[in-house]
Amino acid sequence: MKIKVLSVICAAMLTLSLAGCGKDAGEQSASDASSNAESATDESSDSASIAGTFVKMNIPYGDFFANEFEGGEDVDAVSSATMNKAANDKLTGGTYHLKDNSKILGVSFPVCIPEGTTIDESLKVSDEAALYDAADYSYVELAEIPKNYKELSADASGKYSFSKTMGDAEDFSAGEASINTATHWGDYEIDLDESLSSQVVSAATIHTTEGKTYGMRSLENVWRGFEIAFATTESYKEPHGNTVAYLPYADLPGKTIDEIVLYTPEGVKKASVNLYLPLKFDNEITAADAALTSNTTTVKTSGFPEDYEPEYSVEGDSSDITCDGTNITWKEALAGKYTLTISDKSGVYAPYTADFVLSTDKAVAKADKDGIVKADGVSDEEFAAYIKNIEAYDVNGNEVSGTGHKGAKLIKEDGTVDKTVSNVFDKTGTFKVIVKSSGYPDVTLDVDITEVAPAKEEPKK
Repeated sequence: MKIKVLSVICAAMLTLSLAGCGKDAGEQSASDASSNAESATDESSDSASIAGTFVKMNIPYGDFFANEFEGGEDVDAVSSATMNKAANDKLTGGTYHLKDNSKILGVSFPVCIPEGTTIDESLKVSDEAALYDAADYSYVELAEIPKNYKELSADASGKYSFSKTMGDAEDFSAGEASINTATHWGDYEIDLDESLSSQVVSAATIHTTEGKTYGMRSLENVWRGFEIAFATTESYKEPHGNTVAYLPYADLPGKTIDEIVLYTPEGVKKASVNLYLPLKFDNEITAADAALTSNTTTVKTSGFPEDYEPEYSVEGDSSDITCDGTNITWKEALAGKYTLTISDKSGVYAPYTADFVLSTDKAVAKADKDGIVKADGVSDEEFAAYIKNIEAYDVNGNEVSGTGHKGAKLIKEDGTVDKTVSNVFDKTGTFKVIVKSSGYPDVTLDVDITEVAPAKEEPKK
C-alpha cells in the first residue's frame, strides 16, 4: 500500500532541525533553509512543510547503524541468557525482541516515510507497546513530529534502508566519566554520571579521536543509562554465560573516546568526553596473606611489560601500610582484607590489583541477644573494621554470601541482626548463624525469628 501523505506546517526552528522528510538532509542548501525560515513567518503565503508520514518502526540493529558509521551494517542482535532482564522495560526500553526474549533484535525508532514510498501495511500494529515483540519493520503511526528520526527508502526489490539520524542531538553531562578496566561486564566499562541511571537507552555509539565510531546495544553493552561495557578479546567470559561480540571493538585498546551518543525514547543525546582506554595484558600479582603481628608480607609479579612504570598503593582500613614492589609493610594496621593496586605512571597501561588478608587471633566481637557487640577491650575502630570485613555467613549449615550485589547483609553496621532478610530467615524458629569476617575469628550466635518479613526485591545485574 502507499502511505497517506501527511503535510505538517512547522515553525521555522523546527523546520530547520527536521530538514526535509523526503529530501536528504545533505541536499538542503543554505538558500533552502533561509527560504523555509522566511516562509514560516508568513502563514498566509507559501508555508514551510514536511511531506511524509512519521511512524515508529522496528529497525534491526544493522539497518539502524548502517548509515551512522562505517561497518554499522554488521551490528547484530543481542542474545540474552537472562530473559527477565531483556523483558525489563527500564533496561531495554525502546528495543524490540523475539517473543521469548532470547534476543534483542533492534531499536524501535521514529522514521519518516516519504511521499510515494510503499511499505507493507500488514506490519502495522495497534500501538507502540505492540512493537515490543513484533517483526522487523513493524510500525505504528505517530501523531506528533519527533525530535529525531531516520528517513526510510526502498530499492527496486523493496529492500529498506535508513538514513543517518536527523534532528539535533541534545547535549547531556557525562559528569566525572571514567574508564573501569576491572569490570565483570566486559574488558572495559565507561562509567558516566550515576544520575543518568533512570535514563532508558535503546542504543549508543562511541567515537574516538581517530575518527572511528562503534555501535553499542542494549543490555550487552548499555546498562541503566550510565554504564557502557564492551569486550575486546576472545578470552572475556560474560558472568551469565552470554556470548558477546568482541571483534567490532578489538582495536579500541589504546584509543581515546571523545564523544558518546545515546539513543533514547525521548531523543538523541550526546556528550563530549576525553577517555583513554589503557592497554591491558595477561599478568600475575600475588600478595601473600600474613599475620597482623608480622608487620610485613611479600609481593610477586610477572607478565608486566618492560616499559610499565609501576606505582604502588594499598587500600583498606589502615593508611599506615605501604609497598615497595617486593614487600608490603605496616606498623599499626587493623586486621582485614586489603587491596594492592599497581598503576602505570605513564597511564599507557591499565592498573591491576591483588587482595590479601592480615589476620588476628584477637576476639574483636562477641554474640549478644540482638546480634554481635564489641568484645572487652576492643576499640570502636577495631569493631567497625570487623563489621566492614564480614564476607559470609553459615546459616544452619548453609553458606550465605555477605558481599556483592546479591550478598545478604545479615549484620547491620551497629552489630544488630537484620531479621527482615526473608530470603535467609524464611521461617519462624531459631537459626544458628556463624559470622565470618576476613582476618578475624568467627562469631556464632542464635537468631530467633518469630515472624517472617515480606520478601524484598533483589538487586539484579
